[in-house]
Amino acid sequence: MPRLLFIKVKKKQNTYANYAQVKNMYINTRAMQLFVAAVKSGNYSEVARREGLSPSSVSRSIQQLEETLGLQLLYRNTRALIPTEAGRIYLDTFTQVFDILNETISRLSDSQDEPAGIVRINAPVVFGQKHIAPWLAELSNRFPLIKIELTQTDDFIDPMDGAVDLLFRIGPLLDSGLHGRIIGQTNFFLAASKDYLARNGIPDKPEDLLTHNCLVYRGVLGAQRSYFTQPGSDLQILTLSGSLVSNNAETLLSAALNGAGIVMMPDWLIGEKLLSADLIRLLPEYRISPRTDELYIAMLYPHSRYISQSIRSVIDFYAEKFGSPPYWDFNN
Repeated sequence: MPRLLFIKVKKKQNTYANYAQVKNMYINTRAMQLFVAAVKSGNYSEVARREGLSPSSVSRSIQQLEETLGLQLLYRNTRALIPTEAGRIYLDTFTQVFDILNETISRLSDSQDEPAGIVRINAPVVFGQKHIAPWLAELSNRFPLIKIELTQTDDFIDPMDGAVDLLFRIGPLLDSGLHGRIIGQTNFFLAASKDYLARNGIPDKPEDLLTHNCLVYRGVLGAQRSYFTQPGSDLQILTLSGSLVSNNAETLLSAALNGAGIVMMPDWLIGEKLLSADLIRLLPEYRISPRTDELYIAMLYPHSRYISQSIRSVIDFYAEKFGSPPYWDFNN
């Protein structure tokens, strides 16, 4: 979207200030963008960080928008920004305007001979490092007019806030109003190095893990739990422990490769280590997971009547590279 655009509108009677005069005015769409972003994030600081501005600049732009409209759009306090009744109405209107503009821009971009423009991708940190970043050079060579902005975070990202075009998400399939393509189901495996198993023995059943040194992942929801299922048996739930707890999966994997203990990891992270026998799979007769529902890897994008050629090209590219089932599928 252009950084600056002016929309000419008619100003009706201002019931808040009792203006009767009707006059022309111009609304800066940059201020509209900042207003929408501020409402969705709830503060100026986050918008300023994302846009490369100071919080005072964001605040000033929105105040100028209010002055132009002759209406208060936000209630401001030290904790949050809350839209007024007029602010909620304008939020819906501005969002619709941007949707129409973005769709128009996408349609015009698609009239070119090849895909072009910015595609903003968000992905989990380790998955992005292992399965997205290695293909970026080839993606750039195939589509030289596409510019990728890749953000990697394990925090929850709301794809509806307008800051992301394509989201790689690992989790249960939810009715989120998003469209996308499923890459595959995520399977988890228990594994340890030959050296560790030679020193400590091989567990025969889940409860044996309680006497082993387990390397535990702990994310924003707390320490990972382990769910074990087997045909004809009840679900077993264990809370494993050991000498290392980390919020970084690659750190745990590195420790396991060096003989520190047993890890539970997804196939997309540990599959190649199992295939190379750097790690040995444990309890293969059990299905193992950190939760009870099925987990999937998917490429998602916000609902729209139209998806741009550039986003569609990136989705097709990664679907081609991952394969079906994906190349990291240990069971493949």
